Amino acid sequence: MTKPTRLQEQACERIVEALLLVAEGARLDGKGAFALADFTEVATRAARASSAFSLDEIVVRALDKRGKLLGLRAGTADLLTLLESEHTPLAMLLLSDEAFRELVETMEQELGDV
Repeated sequence: MTKPTRLQEQACERIVEALLLVAEGARLDGKGAFALADFTEVATRAARASSAFSLDEIVVRALDKRGKLLGLRAGTADLLTLLESEHTPLAMLLLSDEAFRELVETMEQELGDV
């Protein structure tokens, strides 16, 4: 696989930011009819804008960025993708800040200090 260009990296970052903003909008409103299926459709369509990154790669970057924004440790996405959870990685982006933090804390407790 070819290394992504600088512009492809920038494009991926914009898609990550867009997903984070959509998820935040859904969380802030809290009463909209925006369900996981809707978010999955948005994310799937947005990922098509990238020729260098898959939806999974974009979601992992979004989880990491959200973790950083919440002041959590680096590698948050790695922890969350290892977790046996009722939530898919994409669904984790829709969790409240508190629930997201709890999920990370749960994973850190299960794995110990890595």
